[in-house]
Amino acid sequence: MTVAQSVTWIQVQRPQFDLFGVLVSSLQITGGLLVLALVLGSIIGITLVWLRRRQDRSPLEPVSLHLQTRS
Repeated sequence: MTVAQSVTWIQVQRPQFDLFGVLVSSLQITGGLLVLALVLGSIIGITLVWLRRRQDRSPLEPVSLHLQTRS
C-alpha cells in the first residue's frame, strides 16, 4: 500500500529587528529607574536629616547658634 503524502507550505515573513522599539523600551526602563532612585533617595535623605535633627535637640538643652567670637 502506498499512502499519498501532501506537503503544506506556509509563507512566513522574514524577521526584522525593531531598533526603535528597543530604544523606546530602554528609555522607559531607564526613566522608571531614575524616578525610583529619586524617590528612594529623597525618602532616605529626609529621614536621615529628620533623625539627626531630632537627636541633636534635647528638651533640657538651650538652643545654641554656634556663633564664633573673635578674640
